[in-house]
Amino acid sequence: MLKESYLKLKVYQKGIKSLFKRFVNLRKGSSYWHLSQGIGKCFVSGELKGYYNDLTGKISWNGPQDNAGVPLTQFSDGRKVYFPTTITQKALGHYDIFLISKDDAHLREFLNLCEWLVNNQDRKGGWSLQIYKEVTYSAMSQGEAVSCLVRAYNITNDERFLESTKRALKLMLNPIESGGCTYYYNEDIYLEEFPSKDKNTILNGWIFSIFGIYDYYLLTRDKGIEKVLNRTISTLKKSLALFDSGFWSYYDEKKNIASPFYHDLHINQLQALYLITNDQVFKNYQEKWGGYKRKFINKNLALLVKIYQKLKNPPEVMTE
Repeated sequence: MLKESYLKLKVYQKGIKSLFKRFVNLRKGSSYWHLSQGIGKCFVSGELKGYYNDLTGKISWNGPQDNAGVPLTQFSDGRKVYFPTTITQKALGHYDIFLISKDDAHLREFLNLCEWLVNNQDRKGGWSLQIYKEVTYSAMSQGEAVSCLVRAYNITNDERFLESTKRALKLMLNPIESGGCTYYYNEDIYLEEFPSKDKNTILNGWIFSIFGIYDYYLLTRDKGIEKVLNRTISTLKKSLALFDSGFWSYYDEKKNIASPFYHDLHINQLQALYLITNDQVFKNYQEKWGGYKRKFINKNLALLVKIYQKLKNPPEVMTE
């Protein structure tokens, strides 16, 4: 009886310790995975220049990498995999640093990672996530790869980058039931970070995917792509209310509350969308969610809800 009570006490203490640790980490939001991403340092609306969000902090990779300098994401169980989002965001960070500094070393790093994308794109046009049994491709990863590859083509005029871009975009826009990353419903278009039959659109991943489509349109002025772009932006405008809790933003369609990092990211992404589209809807939500952030009670309530949700469904841990 005493032994059983002792074991229960240890489990309780462990839970409290984990809760406190998650609270501190969420408050800080300072890991490599949650570096602040304000508006892009070199972003210019309507021009294929800097990226929309500031990814320059992503160049400071301290984890494992292969012999070519491509980052490998390591999990708590020891697995090391090529995670496309890590690679594309690091590449875009180097690209912006190059635009700022004119240092060719960052351009070489950017192009090296773009070469990896070309050489490791599969026959379907994608880059497998490798870490999720139920998900192979992600609209976010595909979209960020497009953002990399169009910039690489714009600099080099190397047709390989353009062809890789087209294949990546085609896979992303294929319907989910055909192995793609897009959910079509009447005139609505949802770009899915983690495509599945059980639809659960993730807001930041959707917007990152839109940035990729917009980049391709800036490069090509393709009318078909423009139509898709306008349809998914229209869908997003109608859907923003679904991601509004009344005191904070939701991370996804299933009402998981956003962490402070993702709430900030949503606000900055909406600012970029407003600058791209000049649509007041995006400005209104940017200001509304920014107002939530400035209220002490809102921020701490969101943290408590987030911690509770994390403890109920802990994610797989990425170490580097």
